[in-house]
Amino acid sequence: MENIKSVEKLPEPKKDLSIKLLLSAALAIFWVIFLWNFWSKGVYALGLNATIFWFLLFGLFIFVLYKSGSYLRYDLYWVIPISLIMLSYALYDNPFLKTISLLVIPLSLGIFYNQAYLPDKKCVLWNSAFVSTMVVRFFSFFEKINQTAKLYIGLIIPNDKTKERIILRTIFGLILFLIIAIAVFIPLLSSADPLFAAKVQNIYGWFSKFISLAFIYKLFAFILLSILFFSVLTAWSKKFDYQEKEAAGKNIDPIVSGIVLGGILSLYLLFLWVQINHLWVGALPFDFKETENLVKSGFWQLLVLTAVNILIYFFTYKKTTLLVQRILTAFTITSLLLLVSAGYRMGLYVTYYGFSYEKFFASYTVIYCAILFIWLISRLFVAKRANIVKFLIVLFLWMYALVSVFPVEQFILRANVALSGLKDSKIRLFELTMLSPDVLTSVKELQQNGLLKEQVGYLSRENRELDNKEFDWQPWIKRQEEKVSNKLWYEKNLFNLISEL
Repeated sequence: MENIKSVEKLPEPKKDLSIKLLLSAALAIFWVIFLWNFWSKGVYALGLNATIFWFLLFGLFIFVLYKSGSYLRYDLYWVIPISLIMLSYALYDNPFLKTISLLVIPLSLGIFYNQAYLPDKKCVLWNSAFVSTMVVRFFSFFEKINQTAKLYIGLIIPNDKTKERIILRTIFGLILFLIIAIAVFIPLLSSADPLFAAKVQNIYGWFSKFISLAFIYKLFAFILLSILFFSVLTAWSKKFDYQEKEAAGKNIDPIVSGIVLGGILSLYLLFLWVQINHLWVGALPFDFKETENLVKSGFWQLLVLTAVNILIYFFTYKKTTLLVQRILTAFTITSLLLLVSAGYRMGLYVTYYGFSYEKFFASYTVIYCAILFIWLISRLFVAKRANIVKFLIVLFLWMYALVSVFPVEQFILRANVALSGLKDSKIRLFELTMLSPDVLTSVKELQQNGLLKEQVGYLSRENRELDNKEFDWQPWIKRQEEKVSNKLWYEKNLFNLISEL
């Protein structure tokens, strides 16, 4: 009993702590009620409900940051783009961006929210030690889970009522066992042995008279989410001081770095000289495979060169002699030339073959890398040390936020329709059936105006089909209308409402 009492003696939750616990539980209830269909409908169930949920969660975090005295107007540089990404769920159905945003929002929130508690957050250098610290801070909420569960118990029954708390813990343990057994272990064991499934079927039948299995799942999710939200809020809201571990003036060997950097630069210059006739192509071949190989090889060069440049900056920027810094400048400018060539190829590819998700975001990546290269070059002429990793991440966050509220699918549809009218165009409009209900209204309009007419005989890039039947858009239109009509009112977004007018 002595051990039990020592465990039971928890501090009485203060008023602000109780409010955070209740708000975390309220967010969990909101998720269970309004976003539960995500498990069956996928990202198409995320519309206005997702935006409201993200704003409520984000608002709670920002409120705690403000109350701690750590919020500054300076923090708007990350608050605004994250808010735009959250808003995008109420605007579009774009399944690609919605899926990516499910990763971008928590990751970006974890990075910028944690660094917001640093006293010198405006000038701290984002180096490898800083990244490691952020990773540890990001996952620190696991340490808070057990404490959070105890705090919720303490919120329901005060600490001085020891007997009631023991009874509550017993009941809670039994309920938790039943939830896990019915929702996880019994279904798995039943699928493994039909005889066992027959034996437990009676238990299911008796239990379903009182509580449905769906309710058990939702109750389990509510408990887990309540604990998760509060644990994350508590772990990420602790102030901390980060000391830069990288000693100032620590330089690398200028001879070694100069030889390596100069050698790589020579290889790039040789590559540019050998490939000069192929880098600046005035037109692309009309063979699809040859065109695809030509452009994609240039695009992968772009990605590799970007990664190489960032690594070179990490190892040589402001850590070598002036001569090596000049070699670094020449290297970066040469890399930018290759990037411009890759972007030019991508432009020709899109002109002849049109946009798709892949080609749109590949083109957008070219713009991102061009801005990054130009900024890297400019930093070599500035005495102040550049915060490379921070700029890279902030640039990505802003560019992703802008594209998330940009009507990507509308742009792809209308651009392809316009480009398909050009001479020698190889665009196949039927490929736009990959798009979501975001373009439903526009497709109907373009179809009525006769701008989507396309002969089936020309749908194949190899021209193997020879009949003159027009491609039928009606099956696609019907599927998109069903997707919209199957949504609940809070799962819809702006373009869904427009399509129903």
